[in-house]
Amino acid sequence: MKPNRLLMTAAALVLATSLAACGQSAAPQAEKVDSLTIFLTPSPTEDAIKKLLPEYEKETGITVTVVDAPYDDAHQKQLLSFKSKQGAYDIVQFDNPFLATYGDQGALVDLTDKVKSSSTFGYDDFVPALQQYGVYDGKLIGLNLSTEPFLLWYRKDIYAELGLTVPKTWDEYYANAKKIQDSGKADGQVMAFANPVNSWWWLQFLWSFGGDLTDANGAPSVTSPAAVAATEYYKKLLEVSPQSAISSNGDDATSLFITQDVGQMITYSGYWPTIMDPKQSKHVDDIGYAAIPSGTTDIVQLTGWNIGIPSDSKKQDAAWKLLDWLVGKQGSASLLKAGGAAIGRNSMAADTALVKDNPYLPLLPAAATNGRRLPALVEWPEISNQIGIRVADVMTGKTDSQTSLNELNSDLSKILGK
Repeated sequence: MKPNRLLMTAAALVLATSLAACGQSAAPQAEKVDSLTIFLTPSPTEDAIKKLLPEYEKETGITVTVVDAPYDDAHQKQLLSFKSKQGAYDIVQFDNPFLATYGDQGALVDLTDKVKSSSTFGYDDFVPALQQYGVYDGKLIGLNLSTEPFLLWYRKDIYAELGLTVPKTWDEYYANAKKIQDSGKADGQVMAFANPVNSWWWLQFLWSFGGDLTDANGAPSVTSPAAVAATEYYKKLLEVSPQSAISSNGDDATSLFITQDVGQMITYSGYWPTIMDPKQSKHVDDIGYAAIPSGTTDIVQLTGWNIGIPSDSKKQDAAWKLLDWLVGKQGSASLLKAGGAAIGRNSMAADTALVKDNPYLPLLPAAATNGRRLPALVEWPEISNQIGIRVADVMTGKTDSQTSLNELNSDLSKILGK
C-alpha cells in the first residue's frame, strides 16, 4: 500500500464538483458482450489480475482489455470518464477515500442485490466492517479488492535481547520503544510523521484515545482532551524514532524499518510484500507482526482498494459476472496466490495452505472486527490536508497541541460548513 496515495489532486476535486452538477443518465440498455474494459492502478494486484484474465477469457469468450494509470492520474481519468458518460470503462479500481465522491455523484452501480443473491461471491464471508467497507449512503458501490488494517511490526531479535513482549497498550508500545532507544542498539520505533500523510496515523491515535473528528451532532470536536492526549502521544513518539522520521511517509518509514535497526513500527498490512521481500528487507527472518495496541478503544483503522462498475457502462451484467469471478470467494484466493493483495475473508484466514504462505492472514478479519475506515466524506481530502498541516505544526514545534487543535477545529467548521 502507498499511504501517500490518499490525497486527491486539485484537478480531481474540480472535476468531482462539476460531475455532481451533471447528474446521471438512465441505465444503459443491455447488449451482447464480447469485450470488457477494466481500469486498474499499477500494483501487484494489477499484475495478479492480468495473470488470471486469460483463464476468464478462455472460459467465456469475452476479451478483457486492461487500461491503467499511476495513482496520481487514475482518479482524475475516472472522473473525466464518468462526466462524459461514454461508457469507456466497465470496471474500475479506486481508492476508498474516493468512495464518497463517487457515491455522491451516482458514478457507480449499487451491487447490493447482486452480491447478496450470488451463490459464489460469499458476502457473509466478511466481518461486518468489511461488508460495509464499500457502502455509501446505503449502497454497496465498491467491492473489497484489498484489506489493509494497521498492524504492529517488530524485530523479534531485538525484543528477545531486551526481554520485551508484544505491547497490548499504547503505553506499553512507548515503553518498549524507550527501552530500545536507551539501549543504543536501535531506534525505538518508526511510523509516518510527514505532512500530509500524518493525518492517517494521527486519526488512528485520535480514535484509540477515545476522540473523534466530530461529535454526535456532526460538529468538529478535535479540541477535546482525548484529541490533545492523542496528539501529545504522537509527538512523544518522535523522541524514540530515527531523526529522518519527521519527514517520512509510509514508504519511507517502511524502508527505515527493513533496512536499518528499528525496533518496531505501526503501518498497514498492505506493506507485507515489501517487508517480507528478502531482496528489499535485511531482517526478514527477524520480523514479527501482531495486532496494534489499544487505548481507550480497540478501533483499528482500515484501508484498502475497492473495485466497482461505472453507472455509464453499457455492459453492467457482464461486468458483474467478471467481478464475481475475480473477487468472489474462490477468486479472492486465486488473486492472492497470483501475487495480489490479500482480501480479508474469513475463509482465507482459515485456509491452512494460504496461511502457510501468508501467515498474517488471520490478523485481517480479526483487525477488521473492530475496524473503521477513513471518513466517508466528500470533504475528506480537504479535511486530511488540514489535519496534515496542523499536526505538522505540532510535530515541528511551531505551536503546541491545544493551539493547533483549536485552529484545526476552526478549519473543520469552515470545511464542513460549506
